[in-house]
Amino acid sequence: MRLVLNLIRRFRYLILSFTFVILSFGYVHSRSKQNTVHPLDSLYLKLSPNTEKVDRKISLRRLSLHLRGVIPSVTEWKELDALPKDQSLESFAVNFLKQPEFAEYWGTKFTSMLRDKSKGRKIPTGVFFQYIAGSLHKNKPYDTLVQEMLTSSGSVKESPATMFYIRDGADPLQTAEYVGRLFYAKRVACARCHDHPYISDFTRRDYYALAAFFSQQFFRDGTWEADRYGKSFSYVPRELEVHLPMEDQKTLQDKNNEWNRDNWNKWTDEQRKDYQKKHEVAYSTLYYEPKLGLRFPHTDDAPGGDLVRPKFLDGKEAKLKPGDDRRKVFANWLTDKSNDRFRKVIINRVWTELMGWSFFTPLDDWNEDTVVKGEEILNHLDSYFLANQLKLKELILYIVTSNAYNRSLTSSTGDQDPIRYFSPKRLDSDQLLNSLIRVSDLQKISNIRERNLSWLTNLMGQKPYDLTGTGSVRIPTDNLKEFTNAVEVERPAPYHTMLSVFGSGPRVDISDDVEELTIEQMLTLMNGRVVGKLVWDFGNKDSLVKQEFDQLKSMNQVIDNLYYRLLGRLPSNGEKEKLKTLMAKPDNVFDKDLLQDIFWALLNSQEFQHIN
Repeated sequence: MRLVLNLIRRFRYLILSFTFVILSFGYVHSRSKQNTVHPLDSLYLKLSPNTEKVDRKISLRRLSLHLRGVIPSVTEWKELDALPKDQSLESFAVNFLKQPEFAEYWGTKFTSMLRDKSKGRKIPTGVFFQYIAGSLHKNKPYDTLVQEMLTSSGSVKESPATMFYIRDGADPLQTAEYVGRLFYAKRVACARCHDHPYISDFTRRDYYALAAFFSQQFFRDGTWEADRYGKSFSYVPRELEVHLPMEDQKTLQDKNNEWNRDNWNKWTDEQRKDYQKKHEVAYSTLYYEPKLGLRFPHTDDAPGGDLVRPKFLDGKEAKLKPGDDRRKVFANWLTDKSNDRFRKVIINRVWTELMGWSFFTPLDDWNEDTVVKGEEILNHLDSYFLANQLKLKELILYIVTSNAYNRSLTSSTGDQDPIRYFSPKRLDSDQLLNSLIRVSDLQKISNIRERNLSWLTNLMGQKPYDLTGTGSVRIPTDNLKEFTNAVEVERPAPYHTMLSVFGSGPRVDISDDVEELTIEQMLTLMNGRVVGKLVWDFGNKDSLVKQEFDQLKSMNQVIDNLYYRLLGRLPSNGEKEKLKTLMAKPDNVFDKDLLQDIFWALLNSQEFQHIN
């Protein structure tokens, strides 16, 4: 019976995917015609029928900041000007997705979600970030990435995915809470001490049953002789002995007492130190022991002391065989094609980042009372994501090439509807620092243009673009004095650095970066060290802007180019009139002080500091 139900379920999803391809074929077939509609837009117009496109210069700046965390380069602005008016920004999007900066910026987003800290005891600096960003750079399917983390074991240097567990000391209870929030948008923490007050029929035992999936591993960063009693014997830390079956627990205790009597208790202090040094692990290591379980605690009001039988987040009990890796069983259930909730949770996060509004909030709490906004769009994106093997770059490309993404800014009438309009949003800490570095000419990125997207071949799985990244991804580095990108700064960002001032979080909770505007941020932009150094060096004899003037011999042209670099446009007529009153020297005489004043003013303008 179970086999029949599984076949029916898989057949249903096959039909849904096939239907999705067929429904999109009309758009594919007629895309060369004028006014063709992106499949996503046909659904978005039902939700917001009066959506209008924004000027494509704003779209390019938005695209660059969202995908790479930095404003466009002068070369890219010029490429946009040379682009035919009726041609989309698709080639820019493809190029941005392939650049290392995409993996670096989105790697920062993901490691914030995963609460990664760059440094740790016997953990190479930035190793988990390198793993996450590298996976994004290679366009690794999202389900593969999650599977790797959930089933990881070994040294953190050889298997950096183990940081997913090591971050919380491989505590099964803590892991269960974050797995529920991260991948299933279900908050179960309240059930650690009592039955859940807000999730019906979710008991304290259900909480422990979920944690039991993650009870077969433990980590060590000190002395550990894994094979002390042979590879076939269950040897675990003393504090975990209680979670072994009673027979194994008794055998291990006897073995430990015998070893201590015959060895440790007879050794001198020097011999003990030699033993500890000989068996000290080089790097933090996650060990897997199949016999480990999780005992339900004894309480006055409920029976306990038994090894809990694992149960999935949907309430169904797992069918297990002796020796099964319960993490793999859970990971297979979580990432199964029938589990659309797993996909929709990450789709909602990506959509929120790109579109400025969410299908549901909070992003980690999809409960019985949650009202899903734009559910038809969410279902459509889920079908697309599934058809494209859960590759995040394909999902992102699909969203940003729609008119819905390129919709206009908030109207002057005061309408703040985030669905109809793209609400203004300040640059986050990484976008700001990266953009400041870019205008200082310390970073240069080449562009490789590609052909337009073929929607049919994309939907059928024969990609016209290879979105695998090119180039090398940078990672956080110890004691670095000069930075070419915000990603090189350790996380959590050191206190009172520009990143921390502008909201880079402490990494104690999921995506705990802060967006609120503070007086400290305003003062930092006006007279902080980073901006002060940029302005002070701007126009020096060896600077690019001075070389530019030596070639053009015109301050007006240099000022025009400065506007172009920072804002992607030339000065308005009103700004030009104001600039005339500030020019105390002839046009053919270099005025460093004036340039620095204009540079400072533009950096502190709302136009520069916002994505839109």
